[in-house]
Amino acid sequence: MAVHREIFTMENNDRVPLSGHSSQGRNFARRMKLQGISIVASVALPIVAAYIVFYTGTGLPEGTLNQGELLQPPVNLSRMPFIQGEEEVSLIEKDAPKWRYLILSNMTCDKECEQLLYTSRQVHIRLGEKANRVERLLVTGEPLTADETEKLRQEHPRLKVLQLNRESLRTLQEQTAHQNIANTRAVLIDQQGFAMMAYDNHHSGNQWLKDIKRLLKYSYEQ
Repeated sequence: MAVHREIFTMENNDRVPLSGHSSQGRNFARRMKLQGISIVASVALPIVAAYIVFYTGTGLPEGTLNQGELLQPPVNLSRMPFIQGEEEVSLIEKDAPKWRYLILSNMTCDKECEQLLYTSRQVHIRLGEKANRVERLLVTGEPLTADETEKLRQEHPRLKVLQLNRESLRTLQEQTAHQNIANTRAVLIDQQGFAMMAYDNHHSGNQWLKDIKRLLKYSYEQ
């Protein structure tokens, strides 16, 4: 016959068995720990899976991949020496990481470039309340004229204009080149500063929108 230790209260001598109490506590703590792990996994795994699918195409059947052309491997642009005005700027914002469309042309923005700017603006508008998580950038190889600057300000008020020197611009063009994409193109950059997908004027705004909505769905917002 098992012997149980008992304690008696000072008031009414109620008996409280202690046997098994500590094991129940350990079991409860173990269940809570497993529950916490499962919650974290349920949040993190879909995000990780989404990135794997977009960067590698793994797990999707033929014909259902992204609409833009994947850059293999993704290109880190976080240290590219972009100039805005007279200051060097970085694509990475620690406080509010964003996805970015970088419109890349030649030394200035030609008609093909203007068409890409228009498409990117329409996509940005259609994102609605999620538009603040996406930024549009135009990169040129030389300063814009006063007339060009004013035109962009009126037609694309939320557009940022950046500049690269000739050597850096040529490097960027080479690194983001794709056999199925024209030289004048839009490059999609993730929140960490990696160029990971490219579009040109053969892609519709709906194709752009389909990709960015999916990426916004499975990426963090701060």
